[in-house]
Amino acid sequence: MPEVIKQEEPVQPNSLSGAWRTTMALMETFRDRPAPTFAFLTALASWGAAFSRLCWPRFADPEEAGVCLLRDVLVAPYPGEWRRYVLHPLWPLEPGYIRAFFASAVLLLEGYTLEYEVGTSQFTGALVGLHVVAAAVLLHFGFVACHLSLEAVLVALAVVMHQVNPKVHTDGLDKSMRVPFAIEPRWHVWFLQSILLLMTSDFPKALVVHGAGLAVGGALALRDPQVWIDAWNAARARSFGIGATVHIALLLFTLLFMPLTTQSLPGDFFAALLDGRVLSRAWWQTSSPGSPALLHLALAGLMSSEALFICKLIISFAFPLLLTPFRMWTKFYTGACVLLCMYAMNSPVWRYPHVGFLVLMYLAWALWKLPGLE
Repeated sequence: MPEVIKQEEPVQPNSLSGAWRTTMALMETFRDRPAPTFAFLTALASWGAAFSRLCWPRFADPEEAGVCLLRDVLVAPYPGEWRRYVLHPLWPLEPGYIRAFFASAVLLLEGYTLEYEVGTSQFTGALVGLHVVAAAVLLHFGFVACHLSLEAVLVALAVVMHQVNPKVHTDGLDKSMRVPFAIEPRWHVWFLQSILLLMTSDFPKALVVHGAGLAVGGALALRDPQVWIDAWNAARARSFGIGATVHIALLLFTLLFMPLTTQSLPGDFFAALLDGRVLSRAWWQTSSPGSPALLHLALAGLMSSEALFICKLIISFAFPLLLTPFRMWTKFYTGACVLLCMYAMNSPVWRYPHVGFLVLMYLAWALWKLPGLE
């Protein structure tokens, strides 16, 4: 009988097998590369700081230990506070070794790719400069009173790495590890960043830190004129990317700032409509005072734990998903909006819908019907 030879199906980059194969290929490639000097030494130092905070109780509170960066120390440098300048970027944002492991994994991944691509001196300058800017933003605007860790600058470097897009080719690896495409480690970095944000115990603080990193890294990326040209062309073409970005921004604004429910409906709505008071914000605040936004209610325990997890999930993965070429994820976000509306109506503070609830209902429809979503 003739021998039947089964041909192996090509590995797709967006499949689970593709994610596993690319991860293994990256580890094998990095083993043959020289260790990134700055990223490797910084990762080792951050591990030492994480174990110190875990093992010695006097280091549990970074403010009492004198290792966090304060606003006064940043604005008016003082040599006697050298411990704060040296140790604050190495200290983990939260105690424990798991978060330190993921943060160091992001740093090493950026080192083995971005530092390998641009060189140690340029990588070091970018990391230090972005860290100073991110710390200044967080401390100046009062987002944090005590700045710690490299997480903000790691997010900013992820934006830079996404723009540079260093690639890894598997031609020199064993046949079992090769993939028929160039690996883009930036997606592995974004996945780890999303996990870091999702697994935090202090979600508001981690969200602010990651948001500052995105803002600083985005400002650096916007210096490239090609970014503006691409954005203008996408807006003119009414592309899926522009529509998804606008609606996800509206979703985040709704979860963070728009009141979800109200305890009373305005009694003189038609009279206010005739005399124009309905256009006044003060009239709405008096006649129909709103509750806090959905995420604030969930963090306060006034929504179910499932609703809080959904909020964390869609916020953590929103930015990386906007950058991907895939589009089906908007269907899952539609389902998330529907579930959040259902959980809201089962909340003990629910009585009448406010603007946040109405926008969630609109987003459930709009994300399903985005133009260009085939």
